Amino acid sequence: MDPSFAKLFDLSGKVALVTGASSGLGVAFARGLARAGADVAVTARRQELIDQTAEMVRSFGGRSSAITADITVDDQLEGLFRRVAEEFGRIDILVNNAGYTDRSGLRHDQSSARRIRSIVELDLLATINGCRLAAQQMLLQGGGTIINVSSILGRVGSEFRAASYHAAKGGVDALTRVLALEYARENIRVNAIAPSYFAGTEMMDKVFEATPGTKVQAETRTPMGRLGNPEDLEGAVVFLASDAARYITGHILYVDGGWTAGGGYHQLPPPWESEPGRQMTEWPPQGTRA
Repeated sequence: MDPSFAKLFDLSGKVALVTGASSGLGVAFARGLARAGADVAVTARRQELIDQTAEMVRSFGGRSSAITADITVDDQLEGLFRRVAEEFGRIDILVNNAGYTDRSGLRHDQSSARRIRSIVELDLLATINGCRLAAQQMLLQGGGTIINVSSILGRVGSEFRAASYHAAKGGVDALTRVLALEYARENIRVNAIAPSYFAGTEMMDKVFEATPGTKVQAETRTPMGRLGNPEDLEGAVVFLASDAARYITGHILYVDGGWTAGGGYHQLPPPWESEPGRQMTEWPPQGTRA
């Protein structure tokens, strides 16, 4: 490989901050950035888990710091950004990953104001405020890149319900676009990664446990026929954080096995795909109704 081309993806000397880095996708984002050479500060509420993430980052040769914070609390969020900037000297990359969803499966009218508020505060408001604080630091240092973590459910509705989560992620998409415009000439790029359903993450594992059958349903609605793995996100975050994406801003990158291309595709193979090699020769196929 041409060394100058490989350098486009090199994050050596860059400082990243990843929120929600105690498990699942947050760990994958931190790992990808560390493998590309970045120093990575990580935050979440559980110290023992982010300590493990920080140790993993250091195993790739980079510096790391594990800082506990509840990012829905203004003082703690502001203190987090202040500490990272003081400790590392700058913040080049922010990955706004922290979030969770409603696992109850209840319709919106059966939810509670408290549940709705907690989802929106973490998934949307904390992201809005994280972008604000990152932009302040990046303007001082001459640039940076913000990567918000959205979801395919920011684009489409879902029978999995969780209206507050859908609304929050739709807000993240809108936030990403407008901030990309605000800072396009300030050397600050703002993009988002929108994953589909991923296995091996604490949030989705709990969803699948709470609502049996949803795992198979998610798999069958994905054209690639499988759930995502956290490792599938490493290349995406490195790309958006690197100079390889230097002319990309305001973009929502779907990492979803083709899910959004078909809007959920099909839950079970159509009748004409039930036998290997069988081709549809008539419409409607025999045994179906128009």
